[in-house]
Amino acid sequence: MIGSSYLYISLAAFAAMFGGSLIGIFIARALPEHHLSEGSATAVKLSAGIVVSLTSLVLALMLSSANSSFSANTGIVKKLSSDLINLDHLLRIYGPEANGARTALRAYAAKKNEELFPASKTRSTANRETADLLDGLLEATLALSPAERRHPALHAQALAITSNIYAERWLLWENPGTTVPEEFLFVLIVWLALIFVSFGLFAPVNATVITSFFISAFAVTGAVLMLLELGDPMRHGLLHVSSEPLRRALIEIGRP
Repeated sequence: MIGSSYLYISLAAFAAMFGGSLIGIFIARALPEHHLSEGSATAVKLSAGIVVSLTSLVLALMLSSANSSFSANTGIVKKLSSDLINLDHLLRIYGPEANGARTALRAYAAKKNEELFPASKTRSTANRETADLLDGLLEATLALSPAERRHPALHAQALAITSNIYAERWLLWENPGTTVPEEFLFVLIVWLALIFVSFGLFAPVNATVITSFFISAFAVTGAVLMLLELGDPMRHGLLHVSSEPLRRALIEIGRP
């Protein structure tokens, strides 16, 4: 399900753009004829061109930043899943003495999956129970007493991977919401509305023009929605980080 707040923001952007074009058409009909001369049209188009260029640049930069956030969070989830599998593999090699640590690992992985990808589509970014399970995993790993020659090396690797899992937990926790600043988004929508107003000022009034404005506003609305969705990748909307790597990890570490 698309995040409702982002959908409403996108619809507001569509209303601002398409409504702006209609306002421009209305204003044009109310203005004296000399305000709509060829010279006036040229000046308005030049001014609008500056705003169009600036808007395009800002939108491109914001989309790039949002895409980077999406890619970073996707990478963290994949790395977390890989570390869970690697840690389980090391504990399995360690022997029966590590069964308690493996149990703690499975409990943490299951809870983390539930926290990041809940069935209810509402994610908690500060789940105390998940943190306690991770602490329990660390304690169980620290409690291992090396008895064979290979155990110290396995123990050290297990602790290193556990430390990585802690780092990945905090990296995901530090990205709880959208990377799109509200102020930038507001200014962007205002600029888009002004651009469409300028389009409507000198446009002839017919069905083709109105349809063109509608389609153009709809297309830009899609870009705004994509920007918001990419900027909040852990939210369960139209675009979000896949839970498949973590699900595969749960299957792998669930083996006896």
